[in-house]
Amino acid sequence: MSIAQRVAAATAVLIVGACADGRDTPGPTAPTLSTQDHSSDVTTSAARQVEASGSFDALVDFSTVTLTPRGSNCLLEVEGRLVFTGTIQGVAAGKTSALIFATCAEVATTPPGTYRDVFKSELEFEGTVDGEPAQAEVLYLGGVEPGGQIDGRLVFSRGVAGVLDVQALVAVGGVYQGSLIVN
Repeated sequence: MSIAQRVAAATAVLIVGACADGRDTPGPTAPTLSTQDHSSDVTTSAARQVEASGSFDALVDFSTVTLTPRGSNCLLEVEGRLVFTGTIQGVAAGKTSALIFATCAEVATTPPGTYRDVFKSELEFEGTVDGEPAQAEVLYLGGVEPGGQIDGRLVFSRGVAGVLDVQALVAVGGVYQGSLIVN
């Protein structure tokens, strides 16, 4: 006799034995419902949309600047922070990479914003959004025009989500505006 046949036979014996002594065959039971309040066990808050506006200062650590030739252009990397006021309050710290459309020799001898560039800053934010504690990853993306004017975006994720429009000056700071979802 195979194992499957033995299991089937044993199951049949149990069922018949249960019926023979007057008991019903056991079946599934419904879960018991508790009237106990578990609201303190899990804290949840609904995500909400916030209209955000304010300003930020760009604090650049020029001692961390590296310049790497990329063809006839220059890749600049530098560490720094954005310090926010307004709806967003707190600090976003990280690293910026900018492809500057000039040689590294030209970049090294002129102030920021002399040449056009495209940049990406990868930042970690800690502070508040609309008065609520918040942490998020932030990408600051944009382009710098000769003279230092920036048209950019702040892209928030992981805790706070949304895209803010930015008008700023390179290595100085600027203003932001847009909508965020706060979790």
